[in-house]
Amino acid sequence: MSRRVLRGGDWAAEALAQLPYDTGAALQVHGRLLKRDRHSVVALGELQGETCYLKFYAAKNLLQRGLFALGRGRAIDAYDAAAALTQAGIAVPLAKACLLLGDGLLLATEGMPDAQDLKAVWVQGAPAALRQQMLQAAGETLAALHAAGFAHGDCKWSNLLWEQNRFFLVDLEAVVRCPKGDRRQARDLARFTLNAEDLGVEPRAYQHFLDAYSGCSSISSADLVEQMRGDLTRLRARHREKYGERGARLI
Repeated sequence: MSRRVLRGGDWAAEALAQLPYDTGAALQVHGRLLKRDRHSVVALGELQGETCYLKFYAAKNLLQRGLFALGRGRAIDAYDAAAALTQAGIAVPLAKACLLLGDGLLLATEGMPDAQDLKAVWVQGAPAALRQQMLQAAGETLAALHAAGFAHGDCKWSNLLWEQNRFFLVDLEAVVRCPKGDRRQARDLARFTLNAEDLGVEPRAYQHFLDAYSGCSSISSADLVEQMRGDLTRLRARHREKYGERGARLI
């Protein structure tokens, strides 16, 4: 069974030597299981004495197994995106390793066991002052990401982790480089807005997000709304088809 380091250097090589051959099963037994489906397992576990976020991607077929062996796959994309964003000064969990483990890939990033995502904090009923702080921080975080020349690609609330009074972006598999003002950045804003509508965020609270983004990007709130309107309309239609009518429109 082929096992080798695809990303991560000496730390990754030492971690590889510690891992059992059936890594997917080991994560379910020894890690704190966060998510599992037919082709992936996500857990918090310990590697090299450090708490790590671990995601194992099992090959879906022979073609994907071959691509994994060539160093191609979502785990590689996520690792490379994390490295690029860290270099650009964007807050993301530190990428630690990407390993080929037989017919799957293991991505290891910095574990953040005390962090909570924006959606979870909101649903739990955070105080109004904290909600305002978080929406402003979300606007500033996305503005910084876009100014650095990136789009996230899946900018839902659960992909913003709150720790130490700031957000860390996670689930970076769809991150792409793009010029400031690119349509893919507008889609990030639309995806964020759809989540806000679904959670029943009040217009006044949502405006804190728009104002923060606008203040960092020198784009007016009105122009931001126009930029995202088309994507938001399409996202709303797909969301309504899947879940029915929920929440109230913010723009």
